Amino acid sequence: MAFTVLFRTRGPVPNPDLVADWCVQLGEAFDRESGDTLQLRALPVRLVVLDDSMNASVDVGPRVPLERLVDTLFELSTRSGSDVHLAGEGQMTRPQLWMRLADEQDRMRIVAALDRAEDHGNSLEVVRRLWGVLAATRPGMDIRWDNVRKTIVALKEVDEPGGISLAEASWLVEDITVGDVIAVPVAGYLHILAWRWLSEAYPHLTS
Repeated sequence: MAFTVLFRTRGPVPNPDLVADWCVQLGEAFDRESGDTLQLRALPVRLVVLDDSMNASVDVGPRVPLERLVDTLFELSTRSGSDVHLAGEGQMTRPQLWMRLADEQDRMRIVAALDRAEDHGNSLEVVRRLWGVLAATRPGMDIRWDNVRKTIVALKEVDEPGGISLAEASWLVEDITVGDVIAVPVAGYLHILAWRWLSEAYPHLTS
């Protein structure tokens, strides 16, 4: 999944040549795609430096070294005197960004592990046991793995106490009515926890 990281500063935006110099100092080799775009070679980061903004497109895969990636982004933010914002989510600290990217990375790893379970013929067993682990994290809520969305969701009834309002549900699903049950994303980095359990319970699927 691709994320957009925004470097927001009240001062002047550094020019592309200066950002290129910083990458050299950080030991991050890059290709200059154009006058304002740098593609890092060792990390899935594409830096775009314009007159009025600087941002990075970050493509998180299952094997991306996240600590190095996050350190590089924050080193660039420090040198440019900017705050780090994740598009659609707001300003991030270094630990917050690492957790957000790690949760997405582990979600992708879970998808791959469940695909392997399908090949081994034990996917129903794995998902059933995973469901039990997820349920233990949110007592009283219906938390499960959504095999269509490939993510962890909570099932909520529309306009019920403890559920979700009709107005909020309308933003997620079209043609929704009171009494319907919909799947909504769950906060709390549950994919990280689920991946740890999968790694211990089914190492042959996760190695």
